[in-house]
Amino acid sequence: MSLYLKYRPQDFKSVVGQDHIVTTLKNAIKHESLTHAYLFSGPRGTGKTSLARILAKTLNCTDLQEGGEPCNKCENCEGILSSRMVDLIEIDAASNRGIDEIRELRDKIMFAPNQGVAKIYIIDEVHMLTKEAFNALLKTLEEPPSHAYFILATTEVHKIPETIISRCQQFSFKRISKDTIVKRLQYIAEQERVQAEPDALELIAKISSGGLRDAIGLFEQMTMDGAVIYQEVVNYLGITGHMMVETFFQALLNKEAAKAVEMINQINGQGQDLNQFCRELISYLREQMLLGLSDKGDVGNIIDYIDIFSTAKSQINQALIPQLPLEIAVMKACGYENKIKEPAAEKREEKGEAPNISEEKTVGTTEPQSNPPIETAEVKKSINPNELTIENIKENWQRIVENIETPFIRMSFVDSDPVKLEKGALHLSFKSNALMEKVAKPTNQGEILKAFEKVLSSKITLKLELKKVDLKPVKEESKAEDNPSVIEMAKEVFG
Repeated sequence: MSLYLKYRPQDFKSVVGQDHIVTTLKNAIKHESLTHAYLFSGPRGTGKTSLARILAKTLNCTDLQEGGEPCNKCENCEGILSSRMVDLIEIDAASNRGIDEIRELRDKIMFAPNQGVAKIYIIDEVHMLTKEAFNALLKTLEEPPSHAYFILATTEVHKIPETIISRCQQFSFKRISKDTIVKRLQYIAEQERVQAEPDALELIAKISSGGLRDAIGLFEQMTMDGAVIYQEVVNYLGITGHMMVETFFQALLNKEAAKAVEMINQINGQGQDLNQFCRELISYLREQMLLGLSDKGDVGNIIDYIDIFSTAKSQINQALIPQLPLEIAVMKACGYENKIKEPAAEKREEKGEAPNISEEKTVGTTEPQSNPPIETAEVKKSINPNELTIENIKENWQRIVENIETPFIRMSFVDSDPVKLEKGALHLSFKSNALMEKVAKPTNQGEILKAFEKVLSSKITLKLELKKVDLKPVKEESKAEDNPSVIEMAKEVFG
């Protein structure tokens, strides 16, 4: 017998991690106020079906113990334990999802229990039922016979119609904490006389993501010669280890791209899972982000890292070279920049002419650049304010926008309005603070300034400000007689 079945909870006191639900159900049993329809929702492996079976035993137990616990010794309890009791009907909605199955259930529900006091219907993965099946179930849930109880279980409660939910008492199962899972695994290890390393149990609990059934299954799979060893778990799951992730993160912070790329190739060469490494890295970055909330600059950099490596993770499976998306991500995270010359620039170089800066564009990564603070970008040379006017900028505004190459920078910049040009500094007014912050990033601002230089052949600086909201009441629109075009249009239509 599998360990997760062997150590499946058989009474309320052995249920772990769901105390809020157990307490409510035991109080309902104590005061004889159980309802006829329950909806158990939550992640897989958190005890929904197990608790449903315990509740079924409680309803049919002939020797109920103190606190509403089933005795697990009477004929009805033993029948449920061995899955022989005909009054406990378990239905897998994933394979019995049609209206015919629900109609059959509805027809048989009126018959009295054969063996126990109550008939209990446990419908697992109830969200898989068809719309017609839900409609057939609706009336039965609303007015069930006194001897019938329904327990619906699902991992995707959002797929269940509101009409069904409103007729049930809903309980939301939580993910079980890592510490609780570790304690349960330690108990099983003691019972099975398995020597389990604490680090191995911690890792299994972490990987199971709050699902006790998954954790017990992995524990059983990792038990070799009466022991669960940390390094064996690491090797089996393709996990790189906390120290490796920390070292990789430090390489990114220090802009040591070569070291970070070497680590990626080492991980791939050892046959470890690059997807798993990405998951561990993003999880570690999340922890660092939450720890550094007091420092906005650091958090901003970490958010950029998370964006870069999340994108890389989604590309690994489609890449011809699996490690390539991660290597590119490293280059981006380390601030590298590659300038590729356009054909016109190459022709001028052949003729010995000076290159035109406006014809270079950033497409990849070859040279590292430092991360300056998020302020307005500094120009490389001063300009004469008299050479450019705000009118020139407004006239060429659309061309400037079109010359911003990166789509998300262009969309953020479109939110701005040119206000004034003062001593070579263009004041831009933004309606959205979030979009203004994106434009404020030095790398993004540098691309915008290139577009200005390409269209206007002049260098400027940018001053960004948030547009003030006018709280004064809006004036009434001008009347038709004040607008000759409206009168002319009316004459054409009505004569």
